[in-house]
Amino acid sequence: MIFDLLPYKHPQTPRKKLGFIRYITFSLALAIVTGLFGMKAANLEKIMFWLFIGGNLFYYMVGIILALAYMDNRAFCKYICPITVFLKPMSYFSILRIHCDESKCINCGKCLKICPMNVEVNNASRTRENATECILCYECTNECPTKALR
Repeated sequence: MIFDLLPYKHPQTPRKKLGFIRYITFSLALAIVTGLFGMKAANLEKIMFWLFIGGNLFYYMVGIILALAYMDNRAFCKYICPITVFLKPMSYFSILRIHCDESKCINCGKCLKICPMNVEVNNASRTRENATECILCYECTNECPTKALR
């Protein structure tokens, strides 16, 4: 929510191909936690607490830097967030999604411009670009002049 305080409500530039970074950060975090448990480190609770604090500070710093660099409040979600490593595969099968009635769509592009996650909402295919990254904000459905999105 801290990123919503930044001035870029809608992406100012096209989406970058940096989503692989989330898999690197997830792998590093998993390796650190696995290593700590594997070594049976003393004071594990204290170490985990400080790693939690440090990790959150790191994520926020990198997220704010990316948001300012790409002029996009959602840069953290798009490129770094390790939670999406689990959410992306499951959201592919989700029944909660924006559906496009392509017979009503006039391809004006308003939905693409308003989407904070750069999702191609005007394409009804499950294989559309970034389909699994929709945050269900429904801004696109409000913006659609023909009500093709639901």
